Amino acid sequence: MFHKEKLIALCLIPVLLFAGCGKTESSGTTIQATTTTTTTTAATTAETSAVPTETTIDIKTSTIDNGYLQQATIGGVSYSLTIDLAKWEKNTSMEQIGTLEEVFWEVYPRLYKRFGEYSKAPVDVVLHIENEGYEIAEAWENNVHIHDQWLMNNPTDFDCFVHELAHVIQNGWDEEYLEYSGYIERFADYCRFIYAFKNGLYNDEGWELQTVENEPDRESSVRFLVWLDYNLSSPDRDFILNYFRICSSMKYEKTAWDKAWAELFKGTKFEGMSIDKVWELYASSDFAMLSSYSGSNGTSELLTKYDIRSRY
Repeated sequence: MFHKEKLIALCLIPVLLFAGCGKTESSGTTIQATTTTTTTTAATTAETSAVPTETTIDIKTSTIDNGYLQQATIGGVSYSLTIDLAKWEKNTSMEQIGTLEEVFWEVYPRLYKRFGEYSKAPVDVVLHIENEGYEIAEAWENNVHIHDQWLMNNPTDFDCFVHELAHVIQNGWDEEYLEYSGYIERFADYCRFIYAFKNGLYNDEGWELQTVENEPDRESSVRFLVWLDYNLSSPDRDFILNYFRICSSMKYEKTAWDKAWAELFKGTKFEGMSIDKVWELYASSDFAMLSSYSGSNGTSELLTKYDIRSRY
C-alpha cells in the first residue's frame, strides 16, 4: 500500500499530492567501492516517555550495487539503511543525502522504540532517491521513495522523510478498522511534528500544524492528536501509543469507534465524555489556534507556550 506525503505550502494551504507506482529500468549508476566506519550523533530513548539524550553510535557503511548500506545497533536493536541510487540523477546533492541519513538515525530508532516494536515494523529500511514519475515522497513495506528533484527545489524539506518513516512504522494499517482512513496520514504528520529533525530546525520554518480553522474536524486534524498527546500522556500512560495499538490491532471496525474512544479515554480526565465533546474542548482552546510556524526567529507561539516535544 502506497502512502503519499501531505505537504503544507508556505502559503499555509494544505496540498495532498498523489503518486504513481510505476518502475523504470535502472540507470546503472556506478558507486565507487569503499567501506568506512562512521561515527555520528543520534537521539535515543530508553522509555517512550523519557526525554531523548544525545549518544554516539557507530554506523558501519559499505557499498553495494548502485548505492550503499549503513548499519548500526541502538538499544539492542540492529537497524540498517540502504541508499538506493540506481535512478538518482544527482539533482539531490550528496550533502542532502547525507542529511537524510542523519534524519534516519536520529528519528527511526525512536519511532521504532515507541511504536514499531508493537507493529513489528521492519528494522531494515531502503531509501530510493529516484528521478522518475513519483510525486515528492511515499512509502510501501520497508521502502521509502523521495523524488530526486524534490530537495533540489525544496532544499530544506528533510522532514518529508520523517513522515514516510512513520508510514513504515505503521506497517500496514487497514482502513476498514479506522474511524476515518485519513488517520493514516494524520498519524504520519503527528510524527513529522513531534519527531521533527533537529527539534524542528527545518520543519518549523516551512511546514505547519494547521489550526482548527483549516482542519475543522478530527478526520482532518493533526493538531488534535498532538493536543490529546499533550493532555493525556504521562510517564505512566502513553496515549498515542494506545491509539497506535488500536489502529494497528484491527480491534474496532470503523463503525464502532465510539468504543475505541471510550477505551482510550478510560482512566483519564476525559473518561465518560464522547469524542465530540472532547473535540469541542480542543476547538475552544488556544492550543487549537496558536501558530506553529517558527520563522527565522526561533520558537513558534505554540511551542513557546506548550512544551510539546521535550518528553520525546
